[in-house]
Amino acid sequence: MSGPGIHLPPEDPRTKVVEMIRAPAFFLLCSGVLNVLFNLIGFVLAALKVTSPLAPQGAAATLDLSPGLALMLLVGVLCGVLSAWGAMSALNLKGYGLATVGGITALYILSPACVVGVPVAIWMLFTLRRDGVREAFRS
Repeated sequence: MSGPGIHLPPEDPRTKVVEMIRAPAFFLLCSGVLNVLFNLIGFVLAALKVTSPLAPQGAAATLDLSPGLALMLLVGVLCGVLSAWGAMSALNLKGYGLATVGGITALYILSPACVVGVPVAIWMLFTLRRDGVREAFRS
């Protein structure tokens, strides 16, 4: 067995669950990291007052770091961190609740990472609900 996360001997009953959860947890980890990166880039662009490349010619459409935008970006960073933390927890079969919270927080749609985050979060949540997964986290 190869890949990120806990490595168990083949005779361990949790091996099947680890194989089930490894792919969605890894992609959830990637989605959480992307979410953090995109939101931090948003902070930097707003702080530098960069003009949007999507603005019409002649229009002054600069990003301003307003309290509302700062709060949304901060919540996006927090959700990305929780998603990555939940994914690491799932990869090590520690903390079923945290893994579930990680999947739920990946559904927070603010950055372009939602293209990856939403399907992966749904996949992760469905995988966590499969038979025997919760018991594997307990042992």
